[in-house]
Amino acid sequence: MTRTERATNPRAVIRDRSESKSGLNKSMPKNGAGTHNWGSYADERELEDAALADEEQELGDDLPKAEAKKPAAVRSLSGPSEQELQQAKEFRKGALKAEGIDLAAIARTSAAVASSPPKGYASPISPSV
Repeated sequence: MTRTERATNPRAVIRDRSESKSGLNKSMPKNGAGTHNWGSYADERELEDAALADEEQELGDDLPKAEAKKPAAVRSLSGPSEQELQQAKEFRKGALKAEGIDLAAIARTSAAVASSPPKGYASPISPSV
């Protein structure tokens, strides 16, 4: 059956194509809120508040309360001792030759090779303690 034959079929001729398939009037306004614009803006705020309250209730029960805070890190004004610097230099000499390279250990020993500020340098600005 071709398209023209279907269009001339008695059932097709009887059917009113100006009506929508759902039976609703296409000129009916949908008020513009909610899913696919069904609903009203007057209800939108109330629905959002209810959704937020539900979400807080659901999430509030499951999540543990984190009250404990980490203590502030205390920075030492004195640098590493001469012995620690020497050990760090020795470690760094063989660090890349070893089987498993431990980048964290290499980073911890970076003070041994740091050249800023040089030893014996007296800063014109004294640290405020």
